[in-house]
Amino acid sequence: MKAISVAALACGMVLLVGCSRGSGPAAGPADVAALQQAFVKAVERAVPAVVNIRTVTAFPRGRGLSQRTDRQRIQDYLADRMDENGGLENSLGSGVIVAEDGLIVTNEHVIRDADEIIVRLWNRAEYPARVVGADARTDVALLRIQPAGKLSVAVLGDSGRLKVGEWAIAVGNPFGLESTVTLGVISATGRTDLGVESADDFIQTDASINPGNSGGPLLNTRGEVVGINTAMVSAGQGIGFAIPINTVMGVEQELARSGSIRRGWLGVGIQMLTPELAESFGAKGEKGILVNRVVPGSPAEKGGLRGGDILTSFRGRPVSGVKEFQKQVASAAPGSSVVMDILRGGKRARVEVSVAEMEGQEARPKVRKAPVDAWGLAVEGIPHRALRDLGIGGGVEVNYVDAAGPAWEGGIREGDILLRINREPVPGVDDYRKALERLPKGQMVSVLLWREGAQMYVAFRAR
Repeated sequence: MKAISVAALACGMVLLVGCSRGSGPAAGPADVAALQQAFVKAVERAVPAVVNIRTVTAFPRGRGLSQRTDRQRIQDYLADRMDENGGLENSLGSGVIVAEDGLIVTNEHVIRDADEIIVRLWNRAEYPARVVGADARTDVALLRIQPAGKLSVAVLGDSGRLKVGEWAIAVGNPFGLESTVTLGVISATGRTDLGVESADDFIQTDASINPGNSGGPLLNTRGEVVGINTAMVSAGQGIGFAIPINTVMGVEQELARSGSIRRGWLGVGIQMLTPELAESFGAKGEKGILVNRVVPGSPAEKGGLRGGDILTSFRGRPVSGVKEFQKQVASAAPGSSVVMDILRGGKRARVEVSVAEMEGQEARPKVRKAPVDAWGLAVEGIPHRALRDLGIGGGVEVNYVDAAGPAWEGGIREGDILLRINREPVPGVDDYRKALERLPKGQMVSVLLWREGAQMYVAFRAR
């Protein structure tokens, strides 16, 4: 009876085994076992490259804290926010390892506003991560960790070859449940207008995607990553979305190179050119898009574009749709010149426009390429008046912590004031540097620090 039930299930779900009457032999246990084994191998191939991402936001933005320097208000706020484990506000997500030396792709919304990012590997090893770059428009972020050895890397597929109806496997950490696997199909490709800023198309799937899956991979049956899970429809079931991996890796390469994405901007409003509109503008039978607005002072206005123009080609390539044109403009380098063919009043013309940069695409602050000292810290002296106001005799303030350095691993963070190293006071920067020079590599170090009105010890091994 079990074999019959399993075969019936296979007939209902698996199109590739020929279960319909008269189309061939019915699926048997061997067919089902082979299919199951294919799924198992796909998951086993991918899971070692999937990570859990935990973020900590000690000071959520825009929630009533106008200045960090108001120490008492911060302490009161943190006391209210502490959970039963003594932690601060946490967020969970997933990520995919794309380079064996520690590059990880995830969603931008997973790490947005995070003060700390912790990555847990499939073998439960944890590492602090820093943001290499992030792009809110595509919801892609690139992280880096400093692993102890080479990491397992995801095998990437080609999202451009996806077909509706193919099997899809989602892997991630929904609700903190690590390495959770869900199964479904590709429900649709090229989904747009989902109420998000991105101009890119999405993959729709009915493989279950829940909070915590964000940033994790969507796989095909070969265990190749074809998308990065990014959104779900909370009001419905079986409706989730992933960013095509071809889009993700294009963004990843630019983020790795410069830390940000620069996009072109012309300053035009456009819409689909329907047959009725084409005829009314004296362009019956033409294909293109219609300009319905030109922003005053924009590159489009300076280049001579007008409302009512019909754009037929961009850089020599035919323009057939709004989304296609938006992508073409966004991919144009700011400062470059582009040539467009237009129809105006039934007559053909050509305009040349200098592309500007889309607002809101400024680069993230540059990350220091190397730590200032062996601990991965940059420190500065503290004015005597500030020391007196804080009620401490001396120390150095930390203004930068390299996430790959031993001090970060020991718990030292930006804004901390270091008071003593191995019980010896460090009243100034020179004393701090001399203390580091005297320490042998590999020695366990204790540091007394001052943080938000309280003193505490941390310990770590010097390098």
